[in-house]
Amino acid sequence: MEATGGLAPYRIDAEIAHSSICTIYRAYEESLERPVLIKKLHPQMAREEDIRKRFEREAQVCARVKHENIVDIFSYRADAEATFLVMEFVQGESLGDLLKRQGRIEWRAALAMLAGVLKGLAHAHSKGVFHRDIKPDNLLLSNDGKVKITDFGLAMIADSSRMTVQDAVVGTPAYLPPEQVSGGKTDHRGDIFSTGVTFYEMLTGTSPFSGESFSETLKKILTYNPPSLSSLIPEIPAEFDQILARMLEKQPSRRAASAEAVLEEVKRFAELKGVKLEASTVQESLLHNSPDSVSKSAVVLPPAPSGLSQATLPVWTLGLTAILIAVIVFMFPTRTKLVGDGLPKLKKSFQESSSEVGKLFELRTQSNRPEIAAREPAITIDTRQTNLLTGTGDHSPNPTPKNDRNQGNAGVSIPQRDPENALPGKLLLTSKPWAMVTIDNVSYGQTPLKEVLELSAGEHVITLNNPEFPSPFSETVVIESGETFNLDANLWEQVGVIQVLAVKPWAEVFVDGVSYGLTPRAKPIIVSFGSHSIELRNPSFKIWNQSVQFGPANRQVDLSVQLEGL
Repeated sequence: MEATGGLAPYRIDAEIAHSSICTIYRAYEESLERPVLIKKLHPQMAREEDIRKRFEREAQVCARVKHENIVDIFSYRADAEATFLVMEFVQGESLGDLLKRQGRIEWRAALAMLAGVLKGLAHAHSKGVFHRDIKPDNLLLSNDGKVKITDFGLAMIADSSRMTVQDAVVGTPAYLPPEQVSGGKTDHRGDIFSTGVTFYEMLTGTSPFSGESFSETLKKILTYNPPSLSSLIPEIPAEFDQILARMLEKQPSRRAASAEAVLEEVKRFAELKGVKLEASTVQESLLHNSPDSVSKSAVVLPPAPSGLSQATLPVWTLGLTAILIAVIVFMFPTRTKLVGDGLPKLKKSFQESSSEVGKLFELRTQSNRPEIAAREPAITIDTRQTNLLTGTGDHSPNPTPKNDRNQGNAGVSIPQRDPENALPGKLLLTSKPWAMVTIDNVSYGQTPLKEVLELSAGEHVITLNNPEFPSPFSETVVIESGETFNLDANLWEQVGVIQVLAVKPWAEVFVDGVSYGLTPRAKPIIVSFGSHSIELRNPSFKIWNQSVQFGPANRQVDLSVQLEGL
C-alpha cells in the first residue's frame, strides 16, 4: 500500500484495528528500514482538545520510559493533516490473544512473563509513571518470548466503550484496584494489583473478578477473595500463591510495596525452583503448547462450599484405601513374591493408578475447603431487614486450610533420639497474608521466605507478626530429626473483618469509639475476636449502631446501611 492520509514518509502495509477513536496500522519506515506501528486519531477526534491532549501526553510519557519491556515510541506528529503516534512494531501477539488460543499458561512460562512485566513497571514507576490499565490485552509477547507493556495512558481513550469522563474511574473494570473503585487515592501499587489480577487469569484462564454486570464486577473487586492457585491447579507451587496473594491484597498498605520488591520475590522463587526467567523459558512453553497440541482449558472457579455430601464419602474411602495399599506395597515389599521385574512394574502400575485416585480424592475432599471455593456469603447487616442475619462457616477474606498435622496421633509412641547425634530437621513455612517471622526470639525476615529453614530437632516457638493485625500468630511446633515440617499459617483465621460495602448517603465509621474515616471505603477493618461496637455517624441523620460478636464461626460482617433521618 502507498503512504496516504498524511502519513508519509511511512508506507502503510495493513490496517490492524479500528475504533471510534483511532485506527491502528502496520507500516514501514523506509528510511530506517524497519517495521513500525502507527496509531492515528480520527480527524474529528483530533479536534477534541481533551482527547488530543491525552494522545500527546501518551507520546510524552512513553518517551520517558525507555525500557526493553516497554513498547518504544519513535515519534509523534500533530498538524493540519494528521495526528498520530509512531511506535515499535512487536511481531507476536497480546497475552489476551494467547489466552484465547491456549486457555491458560503453564506456571513457569507465566513466572518468566511476570518478571518481564515487573521489570518494565519498576522502570516506569521510577520515572513517576503509573500505567493504570494493566491487563492481558495491554501486554505484548514477541515471537522470541519477550513480554512488553503497551498503551501507557492511551487505554483511557483507545475505545469509546471504555473511555471515562474526567475524575471518574479510569481503566478496564475487572482489573481495577479496590482503592480506584472506591474513589480513593491511587499510586504505583494499583499497577501491582492489576498485574496480580492479570497473571491470576493467565494461570487459570479465568478472570477472578469479572461479573455479569459492571456493578457486580466492582463489588467482587471490593469483597471477593479468589481461591488460591495451587488449590485449583495442584502443579502450581504454594510459593507462587504467596507472591500473587501479596499483589492482590485489597488494602494498599498490605500489598507488595513496589514492583522491585515483587521482582525480588520472583527471582528468589525462580532460583529455588530452578526456573530461568528468560525468553527461552517462554518459547519452550509456547512451543510445547502450540495450536497443534492439545490446548489447556480454563479453570472454572468453584462455587461456595456446601459441606460434605453423601456422594463424597466413597471417595474418602477410596482415598484411604489407596493410602493403605501404598503402605503395604512400598513399606513391605519383601512380603510380596514377584519374579524378575514384577515388583517395579507393580509399583509403577500402582503409582499411575493411585495418582489418579489421589487427584480425585484431593479434588473431592478439598472442594469443601474455603480457599478452593468462593467464599460463602458473609453476614450482612441491612437496616431494611428486621433482624441481624447470622451464619456460620469460614468467611475469612483469605482462608487457608488448617494443618491437621497434630490430629490422629493420640497413643502413638515416638522413638526417643539421642539429642547429641540427632540430625536437624527442616521447616517449610507459608503464611497468609505476609508476616515477619520470629523463631525462638530470632528474626528470620519476611514471608515468603527464600528457602526452607533448617532447625535443630525439638520444640520451637514460631511467631508471625503483621502490623495490620491486632495480635501476632504464635505456635509451638516439634521438629523431627531429618524430617520436614510444613506450617501453613493463616492470620485471617484469628481475626474478625468489618467490610463496609455501602452506606447511604455517607457516614463516618467508628469501631469501639475509634474513627476509621468516611465512606466509601474499600479498606476492611480488622478486629480481634469478641464483641465490638460499630457506629455510623452523619450529622444530618440518626446514629446507626450495632454490636457484633466475632469468632471462628462468624469472622466477617458486610455493612449495607440506609441511614434514617432525624
